[in-house]
Amino acid sequence: MKLKFESKKFDIPPLQKVADALNIGLKENYKDVIVKVVDCPNLNNWGCPAEGISGNEKIIDVGGEPYMHDPKFIGTEFDYEEISKKIGSEKSYALGAGSSAMSCMNGHCGELTINENLITSESKSIVARVDENKKCLVEKYTARKHGGLSNIFFSDGKKGKVIMIKINIRIGKQGSLPQSMRSALSKHLKINENKHVALGGVFRVLNGKIKSHVQPDYNDIKVEYYDPKQMKCIKDFLQFYEPVGPELQCYSVLWTGDPTGGNLNLRESGEHTHFHSYKHKKDAGHYHFDVTPNEIQYEGYFNIPQEVYRVNNIYKELANKN
Repeated sequence: MKLKFESKKFDIPPLQKVADALNIGLKENYKDVIVKVVDCPNLNNWGCPAEGISGNEKIIDVGGEPYMHDPKFIGTEFDYEEISKKIGSEKSYALGAGSSAMSCMNGHCGELTINENLITSESKSIVARVDENKKCLVEKYTARKHGGLSNIFFSDGKKGKVIMIKINIRIGKQGSLPQSMRSALSKHLKINENKHVALGGVFRVLNGKIKSHVQPDYNDIKVEYYDPKQMKCIKDFLQFYEPVGPELQCYSVLWTGDPTGGNLNLRESGEHTHFHSYKHKKDAGHYHFDVTPNEIQYEGYFNIPQEVYRVNNIYKELANKN
């Protein structure tokens, strides 16, 4: 598939200003909150294929729901290593969330947790799929291709200053940590005039449990769940799992909004987070939110991407055709 690129710079406040906004905002949703700017710990110790998440930081938002669910496009695949070369990130650490490439999965669908060092070729990516008994099956995934959508944070993989977050016990209604972070940033950075900010990084569910999903294979979906006119899914079709955890490692990309004001058609939720267990091979998939507010405990490290590259904006392409 021919790659088409658009890009836009994010606002880049000082790390301390972002940390201060998170510290204030997250305390509205969690009981115990520590947010600091720190030297990044060696993420090799967390099973990552790079020491850090600093240097040449940027994110990509690839494809979208039509590539995944419109029958005309099902089976679409992207090579994110090729994309990295087009945006000046060929020597990078890539982390994030996407759909797996069906050609690499014997035709199966899967939730892909991207955790790849494109410098050393060390691969720590994981894929989750639904087996014939509707159980979650977790496997290694070494291909550099993904399916119809992804959100990936690229950096040089170097150690540097990052934002550390430590959280214990949820007291508010928002069960998703990335969504809580988005709300905190939007409210306390007082974002206006499309001066949006983004974060990418890794966090752990140290205690407590979450709700997750894995997309089943298309042949196992028995409902008409996608509306091509709206270009979105309108009915539940996913395989949900609850409770899942603890001891989960999550790879997250989030942003407060579209820095172009909407022209990039970024992922509607404003975040994308996939995970795997760091203790065993039973749990992986798409993170939704915690289901044990009195037990939930997080630790994470994040950095600020400087810009977003929108790759193959299928929404704009279909809108122009219509």
